[in-house]
Amino acid sequence: MKDSIMKFILRTVLAASPILLFIALYAIADPFHIVNPITKDANGRDSVIVGNNAGFTSIETYLLYNDQCHYDSFILGSSMSQNFKASYWKPYLDSTASILHFDASSETLTGIINKMRFLNNHGSKIKNALIVIEAKMLERKQPNEKDILFVQHPATTSAIDWFNVHSLFLNAFRDIDQVKYALFPSRYKNEMQQEGIISEIAPNRIGYLNEMYYGEIDSIIATCPDKFFTPERLAQHKRAKLPSADEPDIDSAMEEQLKTIKKILDENHTNYIVIVPPRSTFPHLNNQDLWVMKSIFGEDKVHDFSSDPVLTGDERSYYDYAAHLISAKCKVLLDSAYREQRNHSINNPYYRLR
Repeated sequence: MKDSIMKFILRTVLAASPILLFIALYAIADPFHIVNPITKDANGRDSVIVGNNAGFTSIETYLLYNDQCHYDSFILGSSMSQNFKASYWKPYLDSTASILHFDASSETLTGIINKMRFLNNHGSKIKNALIVIEAKMLERKQPNEKDILFVQHPATTSAIDWFNVHSLFLNAFRDIDQVKYALFPSRYKNEMQQEGIISEIAPNRIGYLNEMYYGEIDSIIATCPDKFFTPERLAQHKRAKLPSADEPDIDSAMEEQLKTIKKILDENHTNYIVIVPPRSTFPHLNNQDLWVMKSIFGEDKVHDFSSDPVLTGDERSYYDYAAHLISAKCKVLLDSAYREQRNHSINNPYYRLR
């Protein structure tokens, strides 16, 4: 009897060994920085690879640095928020403000709410908030939980979601192309060429700010823009143009999400501003959506640049045809938003006081 049990155990272990080996390789290689999140090397630099799941990176950066940085000011939004730099925002805040980019790729209103609740649950008061809501965000009704680049960090949802997250990343680990993309910085070369970004230059990153920037590209744009904005790149931008939006995207459920964000801001007594940036490759914010947002957050808090005639018509305002506004233009928008004094009366029928 004992021998039969031992044989059964041995056979079970042998049968499961390929799966166990695969899981062990996944844990050791950890190409997506999930098993062992951001760590610091001997020089104090963090080990995150730019290009992984940005939402995960935001959470792990907070967990790694908050004890020393005591974050109280947060830049929230999708990748469209990344070029609104902390150094641009800092002059409008108290000198003691500690800023963190708290973004996620293809962010949703649900994702923003979950991140704000995460901060409060971890004892961080949201003293200041810069919220970047591009028009396209209002099309994303819920986070994409089936893609490794967009799935939310379980710390912002539920601990039980770790099982689903690891299942998703384990499945991705079976795809050699995704693993190569995660492991090797050279993965940026082809992607950047396809996206119209200058070849062989990956973004730099300031770890404790969770801030990416294109140092070399910005330098080229400032000193010799024609070297970056080549005819080939500009042609890509033009091909991606889309018509203007005619129908509103904010439905009753999304309106409640916006109200929830406002409620959290009020509970934290947050000094906040909402910016709607332009996207040459996507319709501008619908007027009804704009007035709903203003009625919830306040007319003086929402600053819509999505239909700016100069920026939307100038391909040289963007790094790529995905419409990521160049850093210098983001600074202009931020400065303009803080200068604006919106005291005129509101006669739009979509504006409703709440």
